Amino acid sequence: MFLAKKSLAFLTLVCLAGAAMPTWAQTADKSARTHEQAMTVAEGRFIQDLGDRAIKIVADKKLDEKERNKAFGNILSDSFDLKTIGRFVIGRTWRVATDAQKDEYMNLFKALVIRNYGKKIALYTNEGFVVVGTRPETDRDTVVLSQITHPDGSPATEIDWRVRTKNGKSGVIDIVVEGVSLSITQKQEYASVIQNNGGKIEGLLDVMRKQLDTPQDE
Repeated sequence: MFLAKKSLAFLTLVCLAGAAMPTWAQTADKSARTHEQAMTVAEGRFIQDLGDRAIKIVADKKLDEKERNKAFGNILSDSFDLKTIGRFVIGRTWRVATDAQKDEYMNLFKALVIRNYGKKIALYTNEGFVVVGTRPETDRDTVVLSQITHPDGSPATEIDWRVRTKNGKSGVIDIVVEGVSLSITQKQEYASVIQNNGGKIEGLLDVMRKQLDTPQDE
């Protein structure tokens, strides 16, 4: 009981201290909240625009596969921070790779992401895309909540986008589809390949080269 009373007294003191916050501190706190809200609104618009552009490409039946992939590639290059994602998914291996290996890895990674994401997005037809909310994660990361609605009336697909702002530019660093992080899934797959090849990145590069050489319909 004594501890409970002390805890209650402490919480009361904290609340009173907050109520007695100096004017300058209240102003600074309000300013921070305003900046945070502005950032989340901007990131929401950023993702809505990205989704609208992707759906527009899918809806354009005049595009052949090569043209569609090129259009998807432009969106991904503009809107995704592929370098941050690429370094994340191989973790510590990045630090021990040579400059030549890093360059080849990033080129292969970008090419595979563009091809694989483009292939997945192309499966959607007549779907709708809408941003339903945002939440700040850190001072530079915002999670944007979205849904893909389906014309058959089935439940919407929940997609969360983690957006990072660096030097005034926003870029997607992860996509979570129905609770599954694509970056973490990719990291686990790559870690398994690297481990099976003695912890060397060369084994991963060989697998990635083969994946890129394999026709998309296989």
